[in-house]
This record gives sequence, structure tokens and C-alpha cells, in this order.
Amino acid sequence: MKILKLKLYQETACYKKPFATKVAETYPLPPYSTVIGMFHKILQAKPGEYFPMNISIQGNYEGIFSNYQNLRMYKGKEKVTSMPRNVHQLLNVNLIIHVQAENETIDKIYQNIINGTETFTLGRNEDIVRIDSIKILEKVKEIEEPRIVENAYIPEWIDNEVSGINYRLNTTYTIQDDIRKWNKVNVKYVEKHTNKSLVGTEVLQDEDGDNMYFYIQEKFSELPWI
Repeated sequence: MKILKLKLYQETACYKKPFATKVAETYPLPPYSTVIGMFHKILQAKPGEYFPMNISIQGNYEGIFSNYQNLRMYKGKEKVTSMPRNVHQLLNVNLIIHVQAENETIDKIYQNIINGTETFTLGRNEDIVRIDSIKILEKVKEIEEPRIVENAYIPEWIDNEVSGINYRLNTTYTIQDDIRKWNKVNVKYVEKHTNKSLVGTEVLQDEDGDNMYFYIQEKFSELPWI
């Protein structure tokens, strides 16, 4: 097992919440399914191919604004209707993403990013990502009662008592009767200004001092410990 750390920047982004139609509301951070989808595109995964991975997501944004767009809806083969839609967008997004996976998967993601010429997106097709840094972690350690220093998704297995906004986020899916059935995870979105600590728990911390809040509870004995 290895852990890859990426720092990403997006000038604007909309991580659209499901079932938000008349108003396209955005999550404050990309959900796990969106990040996993980006990595599978980088891996050039074939349809139906899945690379197991564990994800930690944190970051911040400068502000939020509304963009009015014209939404077209097709009813039948010929009838087309349209309506204005208010799209919420985040401005100047900075993300810290950790992905844990098998060595071969991590190496392939790293090489495809370093050697690739493709432009990557996270969210909508127009939400372009700039990769500011990428590295495979050399050392990690476990810390007790960590302080939250970046806005983050905190899975309930880590701490279900911390105050924050509750979300039930999509992760991976299976196909049943030609329909996607999503696996979900309960998290709290906790903002850094709350200056909270996760009491009575332990998390991993990387060599730069950034915490990791992986959504799957796993044993990390194979990682390079400090």
C-alpha cells in the first residue's frame, strides 16, 4: 500500500448535489465519487473496471457565487423546453487530496499525471483542475486527538460526535438492472475556523503535518511509518 498526496486548485467549481434541479446547489468539497471518478479517468479505466482506493478530502474556497444558466429539457423526441437555473459555484478552490491504494495503482496515477498532457477536471466538464503538487508519501504517523486545520469531510467511523454539517456522500456503485446503485458513507463537513479537535480518536498525519481522514476504516500496517 502507498499513499499519494495531491494539492489541487480550481478557479471555479460546482460539485452538484443530487436532485438539485431548479437550483444547482454545490457541496463545499467534492464528494468521494467525484474524486474517485477523476482518478479512474487518470488511470484510463475501461467501462466497468474499478481500482480499489481509499480517499481523504479537505480544502477551502474563497467564496461562493451564483451563475444563471439556461437549462434545456427534452420531452420526447421533438419537444424541447427551457428554464433559467441558478447554479452555485465555488471561487478559488484549494484542495488537499490523499489517495491510498495498491502500489501499482498509485504508481500508475503518479506516472500518468507527471507524463500526461491531458487536462483534468473535477466536478463538471468545465471545472478544470490545476495540479500544484503531487508526491508519494515517504513517511506517515498516527496522532491522537488531531486538531482540524483545514475544512474537511470527517467520516463517522473517525468521530460521529464532532459538530458539523451532515452529509451522506456517494462513494462507489454497482450496476443492478442497468441502474447504478450507490454505496454511501456518512460524514460531517467540519470547517477549520471552528478550531475543533477530534476527541478520543486517532488519525494518520503525513510528513508535511497534514491530517488524513480516509472514508474506509482499514488497517494501515503496510504504510511507511515514521
